[in-house]
Amino acid sequence: MNIVSKLKSGWTVLKFIRVGLGSLILYSSVESGQASGIIVGGLFTIFSLLTDGVCCAGGGCYTPIKKTNPSKPENIDYEELGAK
Repeated sequence: MNIVSKLKSGWTVLKFIRVGLGSLILYSSVESGQASGIIVGGLFTIFSLLTDGVCCAGGGCYTPIKKTNPSKPENIDYEELGAK
């Protein structure tokens, strides 16, 4: 996936908020001349533009739910502790 398609995809409300906050940090740091703030603001803005922001957005960590019959309980054998 190229950079242009990453920039165009995945725009949600949270991505708008993350890009806005990163841009705000970057703008205020540039205005005040703080080099460390410019680096942090640039990183936040770049990461928010190029990532989806959630780890399971593409379904990569999906775990299927095991379907069992809840009306039919399993046979459970109990052993009394200390009764040897």
